[in-house]
Amino acid sequence: MAELNDTYVVHTAVIRCSMGMRETYLVLDDTHGVFLRQQPQMTVDDSVAEVNVRCFGGCYSMENPSTKAEADRIQKAVEEEAPDTFLDSVLNSFTGGKKEIKTQEAQEGVPRIVGVCTPNIPPGTKWDNGKEGVETRGMEPLLGGAKLRCIYGGEIEIITSGQVEGTGE
Repeated sequence: MAELNDTYVVHTAVIRCSMGMRETYLVLDDTHGVFLRQQPQMTVDDSVAEVNVRCFGGCYSMENPSTKAEADRIQKAVEEEAPDTFLDSVLNSFTGGKKEIKTQEAQEGVPRIVGVCTPNIPPGTKWDNGKEGVETRGMEPLLGGAKLRCIYGGEIEIITSGQVEGTGE
């Protein structure tokens, strides 16, 4: 069996984001006219957010405005429900009443804040692993293992080619 990095990618390849809640599929709404095992072949240009790269269920990145807003909402709710201690009162007199927001690395079993996942890939950004010297309608065919960056800090990676395995018959 070929290595993923040497395998052509087709519509419905599985992708994941390092800041996403779950995996999703790479989508090709309009075929380039080239098919592998009856599936439309993808190119390095098929990297458009909300067209080719869809929602990962939720976003853990604090660079995402939705996640940041949710963190602020939770912080405010906690501050409203937790009365100030004597130490808080003393510190507030020196800091102007602002409490420091504490952050910690995500750990197994520790709840994480999640916002709405809206992949945000700058226009013109291409996947980083194409088959050089081969063209699909003037574009490089996409290979497995390719990566892409979301502006919110997530690394999006192709983890399956989407090709249906042969039955050997």
